[in-house]
Amino acid sequence: MSTIASSEAALTVTGRQYAGQLAPDDVAAAARVLAAVWCCSVGASWTLELHELGRGMTLGTITDWISSGVPISQPEPKALARELLAERGLQLFRDSSAGPGAHSRRGIGYVCRNVELIRLAHIVRDDAAETGVHPVVLAARWVVAGFSADAAAGWIRGGVRSPQIAQQTV
Repeated sequence: MSTIASSEAALTVTGRQYAGQLAPDDVAAAARVLAAVWCCSVGASWTLELHELGRGMTLGTITDWISSGVPISQPEPKALARELLAERGLQLFRDSSAGPGAHSRRGIGYVCRNVELIRLAHIVRDDAAETGVHPVVLAARWVVAGFSADAAAGWIRGGVRSPQIAQQTV
């Protein structure tokens, strides 16, 4: 099952623009990255939706709903997201552009069960911005290629942006 489709979309993470592909389908399937979004249009409480990603980072099929128990009459429970996701074994990379930013839905970020992938995305956030590649994309490429977060971060900080190049030089 592919959770991330190839695209030539531009993404924004904390005010930075990233262009290029999110990830090839084989990387997506191995990484299983989803978009997490707050929704207040169904029911009486804020719901955390998990979406597969479609072309251009658009939200695809909803794979899971998590009720927060917080009434929609209150602001979205931003601080609760990490805890609700952790209960399901998911790690969070915060990025409000992960959703449509509509009145009833607000992006939280990207989630994955792979701790190394999310850890690496956080470590290389600034390096990814320099290359124009989204941090989650960059991390997925390296982790799926078999690199630990620490090893990949060393290569990336050393100017190597592709795990294939790193593998050829070893």
